[in-house]
Amino acid sequence: MREIAEVAQAYLFLISRYFGGKEGLLAALTDAFVASRREGGLSYPPQNTLEDEIRCYLHAKLHDDLKDEEIVRLIISRAAIDAAFREGSATHIDGKADQNFRARVRRLQDDGRVSADVDVDLLFTAVVHVSFSVNFFGAMIGARPRSEIEALFHGFAKALSEGVPVQQEKSGLP
Repeated sequence: MREIAEVAQAYLFLISRYFGGKEGLLAALTDAFVASRREGGLSYPPQNTLEDEIRCYLHAKLHDDLKDEEIVRLIISRAAIDAAFREGSATHIDGKADQNFRARVRRLQDDGRVSADVDVDLLFTAVVHVSFSVNFFGAMIGARPRSEIEALFHGFAKALSEGVPVQQEKSGLP
């Protein structure tokens, strides 16, 4: 806390008073970090297929996680050992955070490239869990080669998109 106060050029007692100690400061930092991720748009243009949208999304999130690796590691490690922190931060990992991705999938639905009955929330939750697993355990912890991560993202996007039905055109034929 003393180092943080020095870097922030603030009084230690004010940080403690405002945030309620280290735990409160970490909670506020987590909230701010997640809010910044939710507010930003996606860093790539809308894609024409679900497979490309998933693949590009996974790549963008890998880039973001590696750019913010220190805070990502801090939040995850704290959540792994602190049940109260984990419960408090559970609202941030609801699988419904990225409205940008949802809007993109809904656009694909509107264009008939993804069936209207696809559960976008469930689809996004699957993508988020793969993103977390590969980014944290593969890239950050396991230091897997970029080519391996690329292959995982490509294979997952292909497999998931092939399992999602495309809306069929209505024709008068049986």
